[in-house]
Amino acid sequence: MNVFEVFLKVLPLLVSVVLGFLLYKKGFLKDEFIDGFKKIVVNVTLPAGLLIAFASIDFKLKYIFVFLAVFAACLLIFLIGKASAKLLKMESPYLPFLISGFEAGMMGYAVYGSIYGLDRLSEFGIIDVGQVLFVFIVSVPLIASMGKAEKGGFFKQSYETAVNSPVIWSIIVGLALSILGIGKVSDSLVYTTIEEILEFISRPTPVLIGLVVGSGLRFSFSKMKKETLTAVAKVVISVLFGLMINALVLKPLGLDQMLRAALLTMFVLPGPFVIPVFMKSGNRSDVEYVSNTLSIGTMVALIGAVAVSFFV
Repeated sequence: MNVFEVFLKVLPLLVSVVLGFLLYKKGFLKDEFIDGFKKIVVNVTLPAGLLIAFASIDFKLKYIFVFLAVFAACLLIFLIGKASAKLLKMESPYLPFLISGFEAGMMGYAVYGSIYGLDRLSEFGIIDVGQVLFVFIVSVPLIASMGKAEKGGFFKQSYETAVNSPVIWSIIVGLALSILGIGKVSDSLVYTTIEEILEFISRPTPVLIGLVVGSGLRFSFSKMKKETLTAVAKVVISVLFGLMINALVLKPLGLDQMLRAALLTMFVLPGPFVIPVFMKSGNRSDVEYVSNTLSIGTMVALIGAVAVSFFV
């Protein structure tokens, strides 16, 4: 793929990001609209796309090793973040959450689909399973339980977020249909009709995500060093883990040609956008640190995803 071809594939997403930034700045997009877009994406359009994407794949047991490898990588990166925060005496407790986990739902699928085609979303989905489980079973419960004294808060929050997540359910149902061999009836009128409906519902996902991402590009230039360092460090550490997974897991399983692009695209993404949703907003410095880091990480990810397309 040459530079011009990649640019043309990413251009629609970039236009929607710029449009989101301009519309928000001009006041056409309000915070309540953005919240609505997020709910539509997370609860409707993205799950519809993921369900049909996973149902259409030829599931293999060896994918389980990929799920476990990505989950383990996220957990190790999280522990590295906690250790680094102590060594660097970082004031914000959110560093480990910003460098572990990836914003696949609100950004990754749109970027990957823009570059490689929506028909290949299942490849990205296979890589996404492990990190989705990490974010909703580990990160979100820990963030939500910060400062809570009651015992069992973490496990309760973990269970509730996992059970109530349409994204996780769409992946589980899609994988179940794949394992049951739903593809064998893919030529039936009922299946093709349902598939067309779900695909139609999922089509607005990239545009809505672009508007959401663009509307969130708000920088505080008075102190960007810490945020920039966090965003860049995340990409460097994540890509190193991605290369290790490719060498130690994908290649031995014969999946490197199929999943390498999805793996590395995932591992250049910013941290999960759900962090600001669940974090406490009382400490303004923490809010600015998280928001600015995710904004910088978003721009770095767009550049990184294009770079990945040239080398895989």
